[in-house]
Amino acid sequence: MNIKSLLLGSAAALAVVSGAQAADAIVAAEPEPMEYVRVCDAFGTGYFYIPGTETCLKVGGRVRFDVQAADSYTPNSDNGWNTRSRAELYLDSASDTEYGALKTQIVARFDFDGDYNDGQHTTTKLIAANITLAGFLVGLADSQFTSFTGYAGDIINDDVISYGQFEVNQISYTYDGGNGFTAVLSLEDDSRTGDDYMVDVVGGIGYSTGTFGFKVVGGYDESAEEGAIKARLDGNFGALSAFLMAGWNSDGDTVNKFANGDSIGQSWGDWAVWGGVGYSFSDTLAANLQLAYTDNETFAAAANLKWNPVPGLLIQPEITYTNWDTIDEDQWNGMVRFQRTF
Repeated sequence: MNIKSLLLGSAAALAVVSGAQAADAIVAAEPEPMEYVRVCDAFGTGYFYIPGTETCLKVGGRVRFDVQAADSYTPNSDNGWNTRSRAELYLDSASDTEYGALKTQIVARFDFDGDYNDGQHTTTKLIAANITLAGFLVGLADSQFTSFTGYAGDIINDDVISYGQFEVNQISYTYDGGNGFTAVLSLEDDSRTGDDYMVDVVGGIGYSTGTFGFKVVGGYDESAEEGAIKARLDGNFGALSAFLMAGWNSDGDTVNKFANGDSIGQSWGDWAVWGGVGYSFSDTLAANLQLAYTDNETFAAAANLKWNPVPGLLIQPEITYTNWDTIDEDQWNGMVRFQRTF
């Protein structure tokens, strides 16, 4: 064998050894398993599973801009245009348990009034923060005196004559028989006095056939030692809906948390009544009318149009009229709301 053949053979052997060593040195890493966000449709639209858990989360909110000529709640308030911008954030969670769905609700609100960017015109408010399980609710929510019967008409200025208390800490239980029958019992925070350990009490029953619904609820204000009873009848007839609601005050001369009077602090008197109708002309256009009146002769009327030019966007013009007979004052107001819900 000559020298040339020896050199070529050695080079080939080295190449084979080097290639084998190089192949052994390179190890391809296994790809990490990718965990996609999964849709959770067990609790309605918009929920998704929090990765790595069996808890479902829903994120939403809305942005709103109002411009109005006066204030429906205040006499002699037609002093030029005023505006308000609002942002609300919603966080809802839900998961299955052996006792049913365990849910939480958080609603945070941010309002900006006027045109001064100094921080003093921005308000932040926690609207809801509660836990529900097996019919029980604990935490912050609107009083069951208000929410059990349902709110008034589909109107912006629906409570010039107030129909109950809103945000309050509570422990409540709602029974749903699945056959149209419902009932509620609620113990609600009474915070008017600092050394009082008693609570306000709310209870109610209702029945619905789908076309018609009737509910009655009563509330006792422990601090005022007075209360109120409210009843509501609803009817749904395709594109047309209507309601009639009436309240009785246990002491017509005073205001309590459940018979909490009108917008200038007057009591209902012995009673108050609200009624309204709504009509859907199409999937994008609807109209609503509401009237309210008290024993003390406060009258409030409101009418609006609700237009949804595209999904998620609402443009809502509304006109209102309020008359406070006891002070011989009245107020007209016109406003427009722009709202994006997501």
